Amino acid sequence: MSEDKVTDYGATASREDTLEGQDDEEDQEWELNKVLETIGVGPAQYIFWTISFLIAYSDYAELTLIAIIIPYLRCEWNLSKEFEATITISIFLIYAASALLCGKLSDIYGRRKVMSITTVILIIAGVGAATSYNKYMFLFWRGIAGACIGANFATVVVYSTEFSPNKYRTVGPLISILGSYMSMFAVNFIGYFALNSLGWRWLIIIITIPVVPAFILLIIMPESPRYLCVSGQSERALEAVKFMAKINRVELPVNLKVFCHQGAELGSFKTVFGSEVHRKPALLLSAMYFANIFIETGILVFLPLAFISNFCGHNGAPPDRNRCLPLSQDDLWKLSVSAIGSLVGCTAAYFVALSCGRLKPLRASNVIQILVFTLMFICVNNLYLFGIASAVKIINAFVCMMIWLIVPESFPTMIRNTATGMINSSGKLGAVSGTAMVYLLFYASPFAVICGFILVAAVSCGCSFAFDKETNDTLMTET
Repeated sequence: MSEDKVTDYGATASREDTLEGQDDEEDQEWELNKVLETIGVGPAQYIFWTISFLIAYSDYAELTLIAIIIPYLRCEWNLSKEFEATITISIFLIYAASALLCGKLSDIYGRRKVMSITTVILIIAGVGAATSYNKYMFLFWRGIAGACIGANFATVVVYSTEFSPNKYRTVGPLISILGSYMSMFAVNFIGYFALNSLGWRWLIIIITIPVVPAFILLIIMPESPRYLCVSGQSERALEAVKFMAKINRVELPVNLKVFCHQGAELGSFKTVFGSEVHRKPALLLSAMYFANIFIETGILVFLPLAFISNFCGHNGAPPDRNRCLPLSQDDLWKLSVSAIGSLVGCTAAYFVALSCGRLKPLRASNVIQILVFTLMFICVNNLYLFGIASAVKIINAFVCMMIWLIVPESFPTMIRNTATGMINSSGKLGAVSGTAMVYLLFYASPFAVICGFILVAAVSCGCSFAFDKETNDTLMTET
């Protein structure tokens, strides 16, 4: 009786049927991970990682952009604070719906196809927003951009994990998350030099430009070979790995075949929630990501308001006193520097995860995040607030990076994008909630906002202790 084993892409096969290492040159059939290990890491992976970086960049670039140009839109179109909140919140709601839908579509139709379509639409939406002649046109195009980003971000994180051998798989999420956090720095930094001189319209165009080469590279590069395998497209999977081998200048056997076994019910929510193995991590990771994006986005909105109102020592300025007061150069510089904290946090998380695993650092960082938030109650001045907020961004980025390392490792290929899209969608619902909380409570009491951050951070902390499955850079498989 042959012993069964589980393949990397979530399908079962017997050891007798797995022809890995077969010597017959007439018919060499290898498992996909052996093919990817043979190809190694080279120019092909570098191109894939470049795509991942550029597409992930567009995610937080759009979100950060809104935070710093709202004061200028307020001046130009005399926006009410309700319409300002509508712009931000509607983007996140559309993002959440798109992430949930397109995560499933990416498991059914492929990662590359979904990203190619949404990326070209994102370029059009950027130009449309920059040329908007009133606030309603701007809201429309920002909504379209939100839908594209929702489709792209979860998909690109998964895509970035599926074209490398297992031992290099964690590089993909690192590159993607670095891209998103780099955009936070880039938008604030470019805004520092260009916003007051060129205006918000040209800033949108400048921020949109990096998405163009991402679209071109997507056209050139193949679909994820892991997805092609699990979707039963073994011939296309073979073409994809041969293309990668050619770029890396690696010779594969002439008569190579890739061993694939089609997964059942691609992109099935029923599979995600049908067993404790997938349901528990899906729910806990969704709750943690909701909480941490709530914090991350809330801080993005909170800081500009805090800098403008100089709330330390009183309860903040009422809206009418800040009707048309753009951010100062000093404020833009502080926001740029604080964004560096996110880059530090996610990079540190990656290297800590390699040496210490995922769970212990995830739990420790959640506890520390709560403690640092309490320091915001000691409100000295804007410089002090800037320092504490920068520390929060470092820790929050650390937590988010740990989550994004765990997510692809917790689900097999046939439902990986569906589960990832659901988790990403929950994050954007967190963004809606965090943004709404800041807008609703800030002018009444900034300290009530800080209490809200602490409460949500406690939820994330509790979920991290309830998550009891350690993962690693070998993809988790079905049992």
